[in-house]
Amino acid sequence: MLALPEAYISLARVHRLFSNTRTLALRDLGVVVIDKERINVKKGDEVSLPMWLALELHRNGYVELRDTLPRDTDLFKYYHIERTSKGGKLADIREDVYFLAGLIIAKLSRDKSVESVSKVEKLKGVVTNILDLRLNKVVNAALNLDLKQASEVSKILEEVVLYRILKRVLDSWKESVVRYVE
Repeated sequence: MLALPEAYISLARVHRLFSNTRTLALRDLGVVVIDKERINVKKGDEVSLPMWLALELHRNGYVELRDTLPRDTDLFKYYHIERTSKGGKLADIREDVYFLAGLIIAKLSRDKSVESVSKVEKLKGVVTNILDLRLNKVVNAALNLDLKQASEVSKILEEVVLYRILKRVLDSWKESVVRYVE
């Protein structure tokens, strides 16, 4: 059984997989059913598909992803932006950064060359650093902000989940301690 935070993160991943992304058909796909609608997709058509389907078709050379996927260098850029953001505020980075970082790392992991293995380790380190920086800021927000809307703290779904869980636990703990000492 999944622990509560793990279950929420799994749901965030499912949300990303079912969100739409723009694609360009590189071949005739025939009839594709999207949201109960049957669409005849021909080579050259630009069509919005659920991410899970777009990724599978992309892996097999049937579509090109039109919504720009980040490159591994973008992760280094996001780390720098987060590290230099002022005042304990979360930097404004892609709301799907964790999901896309996973895609980048998974793609590189399939290539077993020494260069790719080294790059994967570097990218995992960068993602961990981004997580650590942002985690500290989310924890501080949960500790210090008065009932602020989670969406005002972060636009990243995984961080919104963390903020809400932390806020609820911290507020409950504080109320319990206050009742205890009264």
